[in-house]
Amino acid sequence: MEGLSIIIPVFNRIETTLKCIDSIRSQNRNVEVEIIIVDNGSTDGTPQAFGPGAGFKPAPTYIRNQENLGVSKALNIGADAAGYEALCFMHNDVFVIRENWTAEISGFLSKTANAGVVGLYGAKTLRKDGTFRGKTIVHAEKNGPAMNRPFEKVAVVDGLLLAMKKTVFQKCGGFCDGFRVHYYDKDMSLRAYKNGFINYVLNIPFEHVCAATRTQIPEEDAIRDEAQEIFSEVWGLYLPVDVSSWKDRVSYAVTRRKDS
Repeated sequence: MEGLSIIIPVFNRIETTLKCIDSIRSQNRNVEVEIIIVDNGSTDGTPQAFGPGAGFKPAPTYIRNQENLGVSKALNIGADAAGYEALCFMHNDVFVIRENWTAEISGFLSKTANAGVVGLYGAKTLRKDGTFRGKTIVHAEKNGPAMNRPFEKVAVVDGLLLAMKKTVFQKCGGFCDGFRVHYYDKDMSLRAYKNGFINYVLNIPFEHVCAATRTQIPEEDAIRDEAQEIFSEVWGLYLPVDVSSWKDRVSYAVTRRKDS
């Protein structure tokens, strides 16, 4: 079935979630889209907004977990409920700035046979320690440097928005529950890459409003450091990964020379 299933994990921040849904719908009229909200035990007005008897219309698919199971598990739960073959996993604080962008993403997935993980922000090089190499970062963020092409091949895609065919998602085994908040996106990207797929960043402008959900997580830095350590253990023998072309490398060298 053609269309796009958008899975959004949430924990509180109902105002941000409502704005996100409104943005998706206002920019994608007359397009086949379903929105799936996976609530990780919110304690604000989220259950009242989307649960039984809620007045929010048209209501998105709403799945409530009684506790915070982490981002990865919430995304997997949402994928199980998805009705379309094209899956899009996004944060509730991401606002895409283009008419019919959902059709653009699902169309790219449909037409690109080797597409693995597709998104709006990524990097061509992942260092040995699992971090992005700054010069290789590619994105079309609002007010940022413009991309020169409709899409770029990358090693990894950032989790602010990840899209893939359901067949790719299944072949990669879904998101790893061990990465509850961080590094689930890099892990999925590398599994897609290892399975012979190519990851892409699309030239679609967006705005990311400062990680509204993650700022609520206690001991954020410690959780990130632990995830990085696990990621390095899992992928250490495979890193670094670099998909930069020779033209990219020349460009990086020229830029480095200018900056020095």
